[in-house]
Amino acid sequence: MEQGGWRGIYREIAKMVPRGGRISRELVEEVAEKLDEMKRLFVREAAGSELAKVHEWCRMLREASESIKGRLGLSEIIFPRELRSFLEDPEAHLRKKLFIYAMDLARKRIGVRSFEERAQRAVQTSLQTNLRSIYQSWVFLVMLEELALDGGHLIYPEHGCLSLERSGRQRLASIPPNAIIETGHGVLSFFLEAPRPIAWEDTRDLKRAWKLYKAMRPDILVYGGRIMNILDEGSDPPIRRPDVIIECKELEDWHKRVRELKRGDRPLSAEEWRWMWLQGLWRGLGRELGARIRPEEIQLDQDERIRLKEPELVKMYMRLYKPREMLLITRCETPGDVKRDLELEGIMVIDDVQFDRARLKDASRMLLSYAEPAEDIIILRGELVRLIRAKSRLHRKSPEKLIWEAITAL
Repeated sequence: MEQGGWRGIYREIAKMVPRGGRISRELVEEVAEKLDEMKRLFVREAAGSELAKVHEWCRMLREASESIKGRLGLSEIIFPRELRSFLEDPEAHLRKKLFIYAMDLARKRIGVRSFEERAQRAVQTSLQTNLRSIYQSWVFLVMLEELALDGGHLIYPEHGCLSLERSGRQRLASIPPNAIIETGHGVLSFFLEAPRPIAWEDTRDLKRAWKLYKAMRPDILVYGGRIMNILDEGSDPPIRRPDVIIECKELEDWHKRVRELKRGDRPLSAEEWRWMWLQGLWRGLGRELGARIRPEEIQLDQDERIRLKEPELVKMYMRLYKPREMLLITRCETPGDVKRDLELEGIMVIDDVQFDRARLKDASRMLLSYAEPAEDIIILRGELVRLIRAKSRLHRKSPEKLIWEAITAL
């Protein structure tokens, strides 16, 4: 590592910044350059040997993306913004997570130890979140491509861009799919992490949507048929019963991990929600601007929390959503006792998958048993499409009318 590491760079910054922590405009550019170097060295130290794995996983996801784009004729695959940034340059993405902490350190708002603790957590959290997203996305794309090998083609979205994110997808108060594929056996609809809140405007709307804020979120929901909305307000969770749930675990010790969940389910009013948002904004701005006056605190009941090990969480998905089939796909080998316990719940465990596409072939074929015919959809390709369009222009009739007249004339 470079002489002095990130701490050495910080000592140089500390000498440049006066006691009050105010950085003059003349110093901004020079301090910013040194901060970038400090963050670079910190990320190298904090991530360490993980960086080699990160670059390898990114490569595997990019390969899967290019492969399915060729298979399905896609023009683009849209990843969530966070993951997209990570895939473009993992180290640059991790450095972005340190921006505020590094500035606070330079301005002497926090000490070296506080910076190190907070920055270390930020790096590790971002690593874990993005590696999890990479593996989940890889599983999804590979299984989708396996279905395409059966003569499958994407019928939704129709513009040739496959989106793996949910941001903005539910603003019309519905829960649409990420992808619908038609195979030789029928149609399957896929929803990635779909039980998320729908749009709301006032307290009445918020109470309607509240179950979605509290709903547990499996990785992938699969439905037979062309399903454009899985919102079911009359049930709890308010999600149409899936045919298949696919849960992915990328960590070697996933079965030892513990998740903390909120137990309380009292809906907030829109007014409470807005007040909490204003409080957060006030605190953030007040800290930066040196404001001493703050609005009166609002007292909200603290939700009771429960701690669950990941295998119990997986079983809870099965009990809550009651899918006809549930698959657990793990990158590493799952201990025999954990695997048997899950299988007793009716969960099919496919373990030690790594990044081996062949290990997902049987699981993908299993999905076909839930495919349903789509009688209202016919996909036309190639020379036939060109011929229909040419005849449509020649006779000045829509393609649909032209086909209808041709069929009825038989």
